[in-house]
Amino acid sequence: PLLLSAPMLLPEFAPAAGGILALALAAALGALVAVLAMRWSARRELAARVQALQRQLAAHHAEVRPLREPVSLPDPLEGLRAQLDEALRVSGEQRRLAEAERERLHRILEHLSDGIVIIDAEGKVRLLNRAAQELLGTGRSRAIGRPYPEVLRDYELDELIRAAAAGVTSPSSRFVELGRPRRTVQALASSLPGPSGPMVTLILRDITELRRTEAIRRDFIANVSHDLRTPLAGLQALVETLLDGALDDPAVARDFLNRIATEVDHLTRLVTQLLELSRAEAGQLPLHRVPTDLSALIQQALARFEPRARAKELELETNLPAELPVVSCDPERIGQVLSNLLDNAIKFTPPGGRITVSAEATATEVRVAVSDTGPGIPSDDLDRIFERFYKGDRSRSASGSGLGLAIVKHLVQLHGGTVWAASPPRSGATIGFSLPVDFTSASQ
Repeated sequence: PLLLSAPMLLPEFAPAAGGILALALAAALGALVAVLAMRWSARRELAARVQALQRQLAAHHAEVRPLREPVSLPDPLEGLRAQLDEALRVSGEQRRLAEAERERLHRILEHLSDGIVIIDAEGKVRLLNRAAQELLGTGRSRAIGRPYPEVLRDYELDELIRAAAAGVTSPSSRFVELGRPRRTVQALASSLPGPSGPMVTLILRDITELRRTEAIRRDFIANVSHDLRTPLAGLQALVETLLDGALDDPAVARDFLNRIATEVDHLTRLVTQLLELSRAEAGQLPLHRVPTDLSALIQQALARFEPRARAKELELETNLPAELPVVSCDPERIGQVLSNLLDNAIKFTPPGGRITVSAEATATEVRVAVSDTGPGIPSDDLDRIFERFYKGDRSRSASGSGLGLAIVKHLVQLHGGTVWAASPPRSGATIGFSLPVDFTSASQ
């Protein structure tokens, strides 16, 4: 066999080898270009998909500001990652702010004087504040998540909520009685949108004191009108009688003039008491405080009323300790307090009865009480006897203006003290007051 060496073949195959090498280089270059093109296309497709995803996120979460910025093209994934990082940071901050706002609103609701109950679309209680718990006599743990009829237990409130849930345009309102003791409550219900349907907000406003104040105002107007009209009618009758000829008889004329003077004195006292009470209520009654021995003040008041008590066959007695602390007070005003209490006791104690003035001292105050053996005070009237013109039971309201105890209350309060009344069954009545022993911090 003929053996050929490689050096002998190279010159013959050199052109072919060059062509093959060129083809190989072209193929490699084409492959590189194809790879680069595919990579560029993939990057563009990825950028387009990332941008589409970013637009979708921005559309669904428009409140997140970082997602509204366009994604950078050189590295779309890195751009999206940066945006998502910033969006998560902003969302976390917004969530913290929302939680803080929710906590603030919760605290506001808890401290509202009105009761708030929120009922969801399924008719279950989702929220009630402290005022609502007190008015409804229930706790939050026993109410949240339960059907509202079981929590409210009032058919009028049930009807009110049904009307609001049905879409009544104007807020529904109703007055109901709730709790023990009974409280007058104005209930208002309105509908508001919720995540799973309309919700109902029930507002419970306690107007018991408002109603009571309105009743006091009506009583005041009625009583002051009566107390002014009665003496004025008497004066008119006396003057008309005098004008009709009674002046010609000196004895009759003098008697009528004395009666006119009596009625004028009554009107003057009434107006003076009203003015004094108004000044006391406004805190404009000046007090001239000096160190005062209450025992001596009590004895002076008893001495002034001894003749009246004797004339009515009443026994006046005291129950005082050997020593009482000296208090800083206006002796004239506290003497007026004692006089009003003794006048009340004598007026309402039947002949043969007994009136006792007692006193006791504690570390912080001196308590003085005037007790009688009269008909007592009905339990329903005990909370109102210190109101202006309130006279209560007829057996204790035969005469007087009804201002005495109101003046007592405000004079004692001006001294920094308190008043009270008690009337055990068939044991008469006790009305008392207290004065602080140390007045160094009391307002002048």
